[in-house]
Amino acid sequence: MINNKKYFLLFTTISILTIVIINSCKKEEPLPPNPYDSINYGSPSVNTPPDPNSIVGIHTNILKTSCAKAGCHDGNFEPDFRTVQSSYATLVWHGIKKNSADTAFTYRVVPFDTSSSVLYERITNCCFVNQDDRMPQDNIGIPLPASQIKNIANWIMAGAKDMFGNPAPNLPNTEPTILYYLATNSTYTANYGDAINRIDSVFYNPFFVPNNSTLNLLFFVKEDSTTVPNMHVNLLKISTKANDFSSAISIPTTYLNFPPNEFYLASINTGTLPNSDTLFMRYYTNDGDHAINTQFPTDNLILPYKTYWSFIVKP
Repeated sequence: MINNKKYFLLFTTISILTIVIINSCKKEEPLPPNPYDSINYGSPSVNTPPDPNSIVGIHTNILKTSCAKAGCHDGNFEPDFRTVQSSYATLVWHGIKKNSADTAFTYRVVPFDTSSSVLYERITNCCFVNQDDRMPQDNIGIPLPASQIKNIANWIMAGAKDMFGNPAPNLPNTEPTILYYLATNSTYTANYGDAINRIDSVFYNPFFVPNNSTLNLLFFVKEDSTTVPNMHVNLLKISTKANDFSSAISIPTTYLNFPPNEFYLASINTGTLPNSDTLFMRYYTNDGDHAINTQFPTDNLILPYKTYWSFIVKP
């Protein structure tokens, strides 16, 4: 009796061997060329640490790790040390918010001059204003490592170059800015310039002052090249005409410093001024670098600016 199962297995085995033999005899087709084989990638690059005396190195090694902490210089207030760019922009030729007791500084970083750079002062002086207020404040009174302080000094003295190695820009020497004024009494307890003390309680109308009393006028200025105490012209003029100050009363002002405020004071006995007239004020200043004095208000301003800078002595 024929065993069909054996014949089937034999036939299947022979068929598989035949297919394998036939396939093994076929010629393999070559693979298409790889277009990336011809690219020369060069040697693997290794990131080198930045120059520790550059703004990139200072940000990487010092500002980012020691200063840009939560609640510190993390963008909540200036200087902003979150990035190299923000660090540079809020340091070089940037005006300061907090000054020393003797108001010796104007900018955070002055290229080529560590002695005028408040950044260098804050990291080297234990007592900038208060005891143990050296930066960084998380190490109360404890300085940065001497090597890091030297890195910052080297960067400043080399010109405070930017992240691309470009020199810092020159200080823009603009005209002074007359910010605002305050009108008060001899004891600084009254605010004559308040809206409720103006005609019809309108904030830009003339304000009232009592007769035969002391009127203290405080003028606040801002300047980019000359410190506030060293302004060359500090003068108040008072006129009965909004645009004609040729016959105005001229009153010199005196520099006063009540930290954190600096201002120029004109102290006037209102008994020497005309009663019931609207008296227009103009303030004049000069930083010593411009031929023409800066003044405010100017002729071209609309009337509300001029009436805001005016007052009436009550009879």
